[in-house]
Parts: sequence; C-alpha cells; structure tokens
Amino acid sequence: MSISRSSKRPEGFLDPDRIRIARTRRGLTKADLARLLAVTPRTITRYESDGAPTATSAHLAQALEFAESYFTSAGAPELDVARVSFRAARRATARSRHAAVAAGTLGIEIDQWISRRYTMPTVMLPTYSGEGPTLAARLLRAEWALGTRPLPNAIQLAESRGVRVYTLAPIAEDVDAYSTWHGDTPYIFLSRRRSPERMRFDVAHELGHLVLHAAAGCDDQSHEREADAFASELLIPRDSLPEHLRKDPTCAEILDVRSRFKMSAMALAFAAHKAGRMTDWTYRQLCIELSGRGYGSTEHGGMPAHEMSRVFPQILGSGPGKVTARQIAAELSLPAEDVRSMTFGVELHTAHERADSPASASAPSIRTHPHLKVV
Repeated sequence: MSISRSSKRPEGFLDPDRIRIARTRRGLTKADLARLLAVTPRTITRYESDGAPTATSAHLAQALEFAESYFTSAGAPELDVARVSFRAARRATARSRHAAVAAGTLGIEIDQWISRRYTMPTVMLPTYSGEGPTLAARLLRAEWALGTRPLPNAIQLAESRGVRVYTLAPIAEDVDAYSTWHGDTPYIFLSRRRSPERMRFDVAHELGHLVLHAAAGCDDQSHEREADAFASELLIPRDSLPEHLRKDPTCAEILDVRSRFKMSAMALAFAAHKAGRMTDWTYRQLCIELSGRGYGSTEHGGMPAHEMSRVFPQILGSGPGKVTARQIAAELSLPAEDVRSMTFGVELHTAHERADSPASASAPSIRTHPHLKVV
C-alpha cells in the first residue's frame, strides 16, 4: 500500500492521486487523457505527480466523468498495483489491472463511508503466513467452526467474518478477482462475469491470499498455486471426500457431489485425484469425458444463480435506515454507476423487483450507525 501525496499538494492545485485514480478507472493511458485535454503526455505526468491547476477541474471532470469535487477531496485510500495478486494475471491487460486497482480504491472509500454509518461485522480472519495452504484451510475451517461440511454461501460467509466483498465494473472484469488488506480490513473484489461455481472458487482463492500472503509481495505464481490449493481444501476438505465419493468415481457421481459442494466438476475431479481417490488413468478419462460434455467451459446443471452479498441489500434501497447509491456517490463525489457496479448491482435488482409496486413518496433518510447484523 502506498501513501497518498494529497497532504503535500501545493495550494490551488488538484489532488494528483485522484487524477491518476480517475484516469486508470476509465481505462485511459496518459496519452489518451492528453488527447482528450489537448495537452501533452508530459503534462499529464506532471498533473499526476504535482497536481493540476484548479482551473483544469472542469475539463478533467468532463473527460473522466467524475465530479469536479472528486479532484479536490483529500486522502484517497490508495492501493499499490505491484502488491495486488490478480486471479487472471497472465490473461488480463495492464489496462484492466490498473482499472481494477482504481476501482478497488473507490470500493474502499465506499466501504469507509458505510462503516462510519453502520456497524459492520468484526474482522475475524486470522493470518497463517508460513503455513502450508492445506493446513491453513483446515485451520480456518476450525476457526470458523465449519467442520468438514459443504461451505455455505461463500460471499456471505466471508462478509460475516468482516471481509468486505465488492464487485468489479465491466472494464476491470478481465482480472477475475483480487484481494488486499487495507490497514486491518480485508477486501475481496470479484468479477461478475464468472460462472456461479467459479465465482465461489474465486472467493475461496482470495481468502487464501488474505490468510497466507498478507505480508508478501504479490503476482507470484507460487502464491497463485498456494491460493488454489487453499481454495480446494476450503471448499471440499480432503477428510470429507471418503464420505461423499468412492474411489474411482464415475462422471455421474462427480456431478452429483459437485452439486452438493457447489463447485465445478473439473475442480472436484482435480481435488479427488490429488487426494488419491482416483488413479491417473481414471482422472484422465474423467477429464476427457467432462470436457467432451462441455464442462471445461461451463457448468451444466450447476448452481442456478450467483451467490449474493447479504450486506448491501440491508444498506441500499428504500426504507428505514437505507440509502441510495446516488446518496453515497454524492457525498463521495463518485459516479453513481460506480457505486452500483461495485455493490453487486443490488440497487438495480431491487428497482426491478419494485417495478410494479407504487413509487416511494420520498427518498430514505440516512440513520447514523444502525446495527447491521450479518450472520
């Protein structure tokens, strides 16, 4: 995590960090923004190093689709792209990675706004730096009293232990997912384009990074393998396999068990093979059969819908104690669409559900520190 330079900017200049965050959030290079503002790329470099004159605020706001007041606010909770481990690092472009980190910065601001007004679940996420991934997953299951049973809703489970879970805007979805600690608060950012099973695996994978690699540099392929091993053990503990899956199972048996554990058939086959529940030959034949039936790219007959947050439906919408994305956006000088896209699109879902209901007569008022209970 890097330190914001906001407090050091000269009087009469816009915040340099916020200019860069807004630019990368929009997926623009310095050259792109320079063309929009009719200046040189060197000028943009100077803006993002020393700040831009306040006279440029209207032009920046128009080019980047942020409110002018966003660039004068202080103290952006900045994340360092070099310390973030992306789920799809090799496939994602630099543009997507920087856009995802910028979105994460906005997500942290949204979360801090929410945390000042609502009582959020206490963080109960231990770190196991130096432990093996399989042992770490078992220790976390024990800490959270999960036993060896199938994991419940993974997003809501993480939220109930104080992990802040947000979703990424389309421009940043190529990274699939990433996680980070900001101070003492753990964050997970997810792509909504993934299948329900893969998104659930992403949550478990990112929990692995949070507990195993909290103090380490990221984007290390060995860390990715460790997070995968952690996720596999967290989703389906090796000790539970004999209870649910006989040795050398058939494809039908794999599909039955994957539905119980809400994971992809391929991921279950891999876990069973690694645990010695099937021979190399059986595993190869099973993978060939699953691939031939399309399970390499989709999950036929799997989870009917993506798992959703339990936090945001209690905060966003109309009614006592709730607020709208537009209210949050106005107070933080953020685009309302960014607030909606990062909070699982909950407000939009709620609006669709209310489409045939009478409209509310007035906007909901903001209550200070109502208790948000998530279990």
